[in-house]
Amino acid sequence: MKKYYIIVVIIFLISCSPSGYEKFYYPYLDVHSLTDVEKLSENEEPKLYGTDNFERDIYILRSKNYYVVGYSSFNGAYEDLSKAKEQAKRIGAAVILTSSEYTNTLTSQIPLFIPQKSTTTYKGSVTSNNNTGFFSGKSTTTSTSTSQITTHQMRYDQSAVYFIKSTKKLRFGIFIENLKPEDRISLQRNTGAKITLVVEDTPCFYANLLPGDILLKIGDSEIKNYEHALNIMDSYKAKNSCKFTILREGEESEVTIDLE
Repeated sequence: MKKYYIIVVIIFLISCSPSGYEKFYYPYLDVHSLTDVEKLSENEEPKLYGTDNFERDIYILRSKNYYVVGYSSFNGAYEDLSKAKEQAKRIGAAVILTSSEYTNTLTSQIPLFIPQKSTTTYKGSVTSNNNTGFFSGKSTTTSTSTSQITTHQMRYDQSAVYFIKSTKKLRFGIFIENLKPEDRISLQRNTGAKITLVVEDTPCFYANLLPGDILLKIGDSEIKNYEHALNIMDSYKAKNSCKFTILREGEESEVTIDLE
């Protein structure tokens, strides 16, 4: 009975410890301090999706104007996905991408030290000066026995990425980066910026710009690099349209961006 009680206590303590989704959470943004985002209502549940390709599915959500606000990553016993939802609600995330993959089984032994009591009854007689007296009593001793519990734990790599949707209207709706060395060799040029993401329902989306397009000019200004392109786009805050010159599959073309 005592052994059973100790096992129950151990299980209880484990169940009360923070989940891996909480303990191994790494934040990028504090959702509660953000404005222009769709926050969960009091009784609203985060949406949870499984994935076998984080890179692909993060890209899809980013193209729908979702921000990554943080992630959890750990290896251990499988944890129910309700724990990932609890962490999402704790940080204010609206969408979760999760993945779990078996890695190994860990065998271990847990020593249990069980206190034991033993009682000895004694009695006897004593004779002195032809008088006989009788005595009796009990003595108790305490000792400890050790028992080993063998456990087998299946372990998994478990990950979750948390998102919140932005409600901010994007002026252009593209993400760009500098040309990589392999891009420069392939394109035989050093200047320009590469479009890596086009956000849905934005001016650049409806102008049919695509990831992989190379931005050569904005208006009459030839693009030097990523930062140069951003500075020029910032100068169009008060204008209703803009012309991009892009390179796609070796062909240059001019695209009009309606900024209204």
